[in-house]
Parts: sequence; C-alpha cells; structure tokens
Amino acid sequence: MGSELLRPMTPFQAAIGYAGTAFMFATLVGLIARQRYREWWSFSLYLLFDTVYALLIAVWPERFHRPAPWMLNESISSLLRFVAALELAYRTFRGFPGAMARLRVVLLTVIGFTLAVVLAATPARLDYMAFMGHVHPRVVNGSVWLFTAIAALILWYRLPVRLFSKRILLSWVPYLLVFAVAMNGLGAIGWERGLALDYLRQVAYLALVAYWAYAAWQPARLPVFEPARVTAGLP
Repeated sequence: MGSELLRPMTPFQAAIGYAGTAFMFATLVGLIARQRYREWWSFSLYLLFDTVYALLIAVWPERFHRPAPWMLNESISSLLRFVAALELAYRTFRGFPGAMARLRVVLLTVIGFTLAVVLAATPARLDYMAFMGHVHPRVVNGSVWLFTAIAALILWYRLPVRLFSKRILLSWVPYLLVFAVAMNGLGAIGWERGLALDYLRQVAYLALVAYWAYAAWQPARLPVFEPARVTAGLP
C-alpha cells in the first residue's frame, strides 16, 4: 500500500486543493507582512509545514500523493497542531496563576486520555487503512477536545487574547469538529461510499484557510477582552 498512489482526486477536489494551497500561502505572507508569526510561532510552523506538503503534492504527485508520505505528513501535522494549542495556552494563561493551575489539570487529562485512546486503537502493523479508519480520527478527536477545553477556559476566566489568536482558535475548533465527523464517517463506511463526506471535509478546510488569510492580513488591534481579575484557585 505504501508504494501505491492514493485515490485520484476528482476535478472538484483538485480545484478545492489548489484554492486551499493558495489561501495557505496568502496566510503565510500575511503573517510575515503583519509580523504576526511572532504572536504564535508554532501556528506559523504548522501552516508552513502543511503549505509545503500541499505544494509537493501539486508538483510531484507521483512521489508525495502516496499513503506513506501522507501518513507521515498527517502525523507531523497533528503533532504541530497539539504544540500550537499548548503554546497558545501558555501565552494566554501564564500571567494568571489560578487559571494556569486549572489549565494544567485539564491539559493533562485531555492529552493523557487522547494518548490512551490512540494507543489502544493502533494495531501492531499500521497500514494506510488502519491509520485512516482507526488512528487518525482519534487523534483529530483529541485535537477537538484540546482546543475546545482551552477556548472554554479562556472564556470562563475572561482572559485577554489577541484578536488574531482568538480568530484562529474559534475558527479552528468548528473545522476540527467537522473534520472529525467526516473522518469517523469515512472510516465507518469507506472512501468509495463516503465521497460526500470527503467533499464536506475539503469545503470546510477551504473556508477555514480563506478565513485565516483574512485574519492574517487584518490590521493589528487591541486584545479582545479587558485584562481579567483572576483570583488564584477561584473561577
């Protein structure tokens, strides 16, 4: 399976893929032009990594549009997504000891549970079908839980967040939810019968990166919340 090409994309899927790559590149340029890469280093690295892989698929599909490179890309991309969530959490909560203490408990719980679920679903011999049907959906589910938990704690404690970071966070969560539903559905019914779910996943991603490009190019503004008065140990 690792030496075979992945299922060819339909013209509609290819068009969405090219448009998505263009929006990702526009987002990267916006991050550099507005110097927003300094606000969230790991998000910028995540975006750069995904953009480079998308370009490699477009230029050399016979080499990179294969199961092995795709699984490697998704694994690294998922790791960078977790790192991006943790960096955002640290930057937001570091000045508030009470909220930070609660955050540590939540993060350890979510990450520990995600790791246990993923390890339990990983077979001794991991091939493309097992990765797509069992492992990858659980990793995405963990991303949903992690980002949702961070967003919920930010809102609960009314912590100050830069507008750009808030936009990325609050757009990433619903996309990851759609992505998780689509991947779980594809794992259950198969890719041949789940073309509509695959379209849903790609259209959602196109909307996400288009919004990211918009957010990256917006002029800098003040934080979305006034600094909260957080008492240690109290909500």
